[in-house]
Amino acid sequence: MRDTHEIPSTSELTNYLSADVRFLGILLGNVIHEQHGKDAFDLVERVRATAKSRRSGTPGATETLTKLIASLSLDSKRILIKAFSNYFQLINIAEDLQRIRVLRQREMALTLAESIEQAINILVSRGVTTQQMKTLLGKIGIRLVLTAHPSEAKRKEVLLKMREIARMMAQRERQRMLPREQYKLENSLLEEIEELWQTRPTRAERATVADEVDFGTYFVTALIMDVVVDVYHELREVLVKYYPDDDWSDLPALLRYGSWIGGDRDGNPNVTADVSLTTLNTQRELAHQVYIADITTLRDHLTQSSDEVKISDVLRDSVDEANATKYPSEIYRQKLNQILKNLRERAYKSSAPFLYDLQMIDDSLRHHHGLHVANGALHRLIMKVRVFGLHLLTLDVREDSSRHATALDEMFRAYGIADNYLEMPEEDKQALLLAEIKSSRPFFPHTPNFSQTTNEVIATWRMIAQAHREYGKEVIDNVIASMSQQPSDVLAMLMLAHEVGIQDDIDIIPLFETIDDLHASERVMKTLFDNEEYAKHLKKRGMYQQIMLGYSDSNKDGGYLASNWGLYTTQNMLARLCEREGVSLELFHGRGGSIGRGGGPTNQSILSQPPDSMKGRIKITEQGEVIAYRYSNPEIARRHLHHVLHAVLLASAGAANVAGQPAWMAAMDELSETGRVAYRKFVYENEGFLEYWQAATPIDELSNLPISSRPAKRRAGGFSGLRAIPWVFSWMQSRAIIPSWFGVGTALQRFTLDHADGLATLKQMFKEWPFFKSLIQNVELDVAKADMGIAELYASLVQDEQLRDMIFSQMKAEHTLASDMICQITDQSDLLSSSPVMQRSIDRRNPYVDPLNFIQVALLRELRSLPPGTPEYEATLAAVLFTVNGIAAGMKTTG
Repeated sequence: MRDTHEIPSTSELTNYLSADVRFLGILLGNVIHEQHGKDAFDLVERVRATAKSRRSGTPGATETLTKLIASLSLDSKRILIKAFSNYFQLINIAEDLQRIRVLRQREMALTLAESIEQAINILVSRGVTTQQMKTLLGKIGIRLVLTAHPSEAKRKEVLLKMREIARMMAQRERQRMLPREQYKLENSLLEEIEELWQTRPTRAERATVADEVDFGTYFVTALIMDVVVDVYHELREVLVKYYPDDDWSDLPALLRYGSWIGGDRDGNPNVTADVSLTTLNTQRELAHQVYIADITTLRDHLTQSSDEVKISDVLRDSVDEANATKYPSEIYRQKLNQILKNLRERAYKSSAPFLYDLQMIDDSLRHHHGLHVANGALHRLIMKVRVFGLHLLTLDVREDSSRHATALDEMFRAYGIADNYLEMPEEDKQALLLAEIKSSRPFFPHTPNFSQTTNEVIATWRMIAQAHREYGKEVIDNVIASMSQQPSDVLAMLMLAHEVGIQDDIDIIPLFETIDDLHASERVMKTLFDNEEYAKHLKKRGMYQQIMLGYSDSNKDGGYLASNWGLYTTQNMLARLCEREGVSLELFHGRGGSIGRGGGPTNQSILSQPPDSMKGRIKITEQGEVIAYRYSNPEIARRHLHHVLHAVLLASAGAANVAGQPAWMAAMDELSETGRVAYRKFVYENEGFLEYWQAATPIDELSNLPISSRPAKRRAGGFSGLRAIPWVFSWMQSRAIIPSWFGVGTALQRFTLDHADGLATLKQMFKEWPFFKSLIQNVELDVAKADMGIAELYASLVQDEQLRDMIFSQMKAEHTLASDMICQITDQSDLLSSSPVMQRSIDRRNPYVDPLNFIQVALLRELRSLPPGTPEYEATLAAVLFTVNGIAAGMKTTG
């Protein structure tokens, strides 16, 4: 055990990480030796050593590794895949533990940045009074929304094993162990690693929506609920520290969680109205289970006797006769037993009466010498119920706007109202929808008999109304139309909401996704704000307007620079529009895990937004694989929530965001357009690019990976119909990662050539503008992760030699250019020179990811030569999919 009272040095922390990696590697090696013998263990070591030699520049190492992999049987390749994949799982645990060590070191040294306390300290130093702080907290509303996609490549069963290994490794570090206890722990670790070795890493069957709901809610009930309550408690303690003369016991619920899992039907035919209702019921049952366990514990602890301490009359009188005879004189236990009975019988229809009963106990304790008890487990439970209710997560409903339009077209035709709604001019669509909103006659038939699409749209809206009746209006309070392009796409939702009587109970949210749609969003929203019926809806919703921005499709459409700048300028325009119109704007950021889909540090992302765009309320998606990364370890989860709250507190108070100077904004206009042209020329206008992509990445094979309930395409069609997630995923597997950086180097270089002070301007922007600094630092990471040597290996899968050389040479040249320009702007000799921890992590992983890439390429070449459906084909495909899982673990991302 290490002395936790001493602050370790940076070198000591690095040694701890190396020791953990070595320790876990030895345990994994023991399992390989036991399972497959010395020859298998020696093979793994030989491949690892050859990969390291290749990285160190040893002549002929690439050819040696290629020939070695090619000579192996499928069984031997599978052993290698399992060895390196499991090694990454263990490295990820070791790196998480190291991150926690560093955080604890900084907290002990009082140097922990991006924390709640740092934010409050900054605001206090700027003169924020108690009343101003209370006003600020009252206007903050953060909702983190869990989504199923991009899906975590690891099974839940594997994640549970990894979490147990992480728990034991933390125990090994923080507890002083006797030799027998150390021996027992090491054997327990070997037990988990052996189970991992013998567990299939991916699903045998494609995930269902129910599986995805189970995955998401597991993290909520197992970890998120308790961590959120901890963070509220820490916020209260910090406020008491800096504002000691005021009462902070009743904090507003400024941080909540939502979910798309079971509600997102955009392109997913498996999410039906019945599935959404089942999801709501599942969440409700899980919330009840959590509260039943908590109440049971409280009942066993609140043993205070009325013979020893007074109890409030209100509480005493509230206990019914059935419970009054049990636990004589122990009124708190009697009341808790009554609450327990209500929970078991599902007697509470909403959280309000449940909270009322808990508050009665709380009030009695506080007024009769029970302050510490009231502030303990009971207060945690009250906070938990206030944040998560009986519904656990608010479910968002999302649908493609084109499906709404198609359904309306069919119904208008059937009723003789319009012959071709889809082809009507936009103004005529709006007029027609406005007339229907004002109409008092029913629009949906009692029993719909339309096409499947139209019947499903009707069923979805009726489901929302039913959910409100059965579970309360808070269970679904948002409906989102993806690919919103015109005001009619939003008015269509308002009309459908009117039809089922929920127009005043939900926020209607347009989702702007492509570059063109982002640019058009101001016009769309202005038209809506001027619409009389939409204005009535806004007034009923407190003049709040949510607008969702899509990071994924805008990047796939125009590349990294155009996407990020389009999102920034859109936020600026929408913020100013809403300010003029007297509307409170709440931006909903559809961010993915990878840089090419809006990923990157959440704190940086919030603090680099336009100053006027953040007024307190914000929503952010927490997507698939990101959920497991952020919420598998309670200390990592806690740190994430501190990042979010730190940024939102500062941004909402106007104490963080720096506006771009006019010259910088003009520079970004140029960079964005140059980058967009270069990206689209390479991806959309390059003859043969799609052929290259399909051959030089495992994109076709990824569709067979059974990790998601959703198809890879939104709709039938070519590249435009492909989702951004598999687009990014495929390039991540080949280590090219072009969605994150292609066009960046060209844009940066062009700007320095076209302007005499171009480089100086970019350097100044990097130093002084948070948006540009975040933009460059994020792309720098993926340029550093990208490996043109491995990407060239995948290029060898392209049979057309001329096409292969043309596309790859352009890719390699752009990567070199991006690396060089980023280093010039950041004044570094090499990428990530100023981030040595990240650089070491990449360097540590490369020799272990490389063999998986070599194996994947060999398997893809073999797979594509085999007749589909044969046993050999299926066995090889399974091995390919196992490499996908391993590479995703090594790169720490899918898409």
